[in-house]
Amino acid sequence: MRVLVTGATGFLGGYVVEELRFHGHEVIAAARKGSDTSRLERAGIAKRPFDLAQPEGMSGAVRGMDAVVHLAAYYTFTGQKELYRKLNVDATEALVKACRSEGVGNLLYCSSTEAIGPVQGIGDEESELRPQYDYGRSKVEAERAVRELSGPMGWTVLRPSGIYGPGNVDDVSYWTIVTYGDRRSTRYIIGSGKNLIQFVHVKDVALAFRLALDKMEVASGRTYIISDKRSYTYEEVYHMLSELKGVPPPKGHIPAFLAKAMVAPVQLANRLRGKDSFLMRTSTIDALTTDRAYSIERARLELGYEPQHDLKSGLAETIEWYRKNGFLPPA
Repeated sequence: MRVLVTGATGFLGGYVVEELRFHGHEVIAAARKGSDTSRLERAGIAKRPFDLAQPEGMSGAVRGMDAVVHLAAYYTFTGQKELYRKLNVDATEALVKACRSEGVGNLLYCSSTEAIGPVQGIGDEESELRPQYDYGRSKVEAERAVRELSGPMGWTVLRPSGIYGPGNVDDVSYWTIVTYGDRRSTRYIIGSGKNLIQFVHVKDVALAFRLALDKMEVASGRTYIISDKRSYTYEEVYHMLSELKGVPPPKGHIPAFLAKAMVAPVQLANRLRGKDSFLMRTSTIDALTTDRAYSIERARLELGYEPQHDLKSGLAETIEWYRKNGFLPPA
């Protein structure tokens, strides 16, 4: 199958391109002008220009494709509302219309469990959507565009949870792993530590996209949560990181209200300086004291998806990569 992958130069995109090529698909990389395409060029992968901010060029990018995997997005939890709208929602609407006009057979859209947000118990594809951040809200709207505008074209929405793995050097997972044990904020557990969080290794996400593409007769018109086999308490995650990084575990607990009182002045000072830090926001305290636990049963039953990485071994692999590449000091 001839497949265009948007966001191909990004962290997830690189793994999706490799997974699809390995399993026999002809992959074309959609790349924004000025992005680093050296990895694609070394692999001999064809490229087409693509820019979320330039919808007029999308028809040319998708022309002649059997399928499009749409990964490119404005991914940040501290961004500008107008850019979430323009780059995540409007751009997705434009891409769907371009795919239809050019006769693309199937569109696979990368959403996020942040479209669901915090849950009571275990969330699934039918859970009420209560996104906490503008990023998640933009994903809800983009999903709606995919469903409502695709018409007879096949479509699938995949919602990965927090993605981590070797090569990830610029998001919440990266900063959490790299700074763990070095900041005062990670020397204590905020709240009870019993709240749940769920991650997924980047290779498992790439696997899920390939399975959905190969099983479009089942996956078309469906939404899937893609994650690890299970969720973990924050206590479990912190103790894994302590063991793997060789640093002391958290000393104790800080009530959420006290943590907010400590973070609020830092957040204000950052704002006055024109800076921002997701880890130093009162909203992050709220995130740490709610549950993000999700079921992958639909993906298992319909796609045959089975995660190949548990969190501890995946973190060990990722930390080793960070050490080898200078993002962490040697053990």
